[in-house]
Amino acid sequence: AVVSTQSGHYGRDHWELYSEDERQELLFLLFKHLVLGGPICQYDDKVDRYLEVSKSLYKEFITVQKSSETKQIELISKVMKVSAWDGDICWFPGDDHHQTFCYLILNPVNRIVSVFSHDFGKGVW
Repeated sequence: AVVSTQSGHYGRDHWELYSEDERQELLFLLFKHLVLGGPICQYDDKVDRYLEVSKSLYKEFITVQKSSETKQIELISKVMKVSAWDGDICWFPGDDHHQTFCYLILNPVNRIVSVFSHDFGKGVW
């Protein structure tokens, strides 16, 4: 599932190993958001947990089916990154930060919309 997002380099050593198209894939974005975390995120060099959770979220969000014509598995979910702007002001989901996002994942079979969002720096405290 490819998501239309703003591109950018976030200072990671291996960022350029992935093409722009790969960086727009939902699985990559889920992993990136989970690993980078929020403003009080603590460093963790064990990536396995992040991979497991990213994969689990992806499987929960995405719907596939077998094509009757090609007999191949194809993705049928639609993924969109949404925001509401008025000129230079982003009203939703919040400030223009790479860890502030809102994704809508549409499942056309069950007619379900899943929302995955985060507003960087806004906590419950």
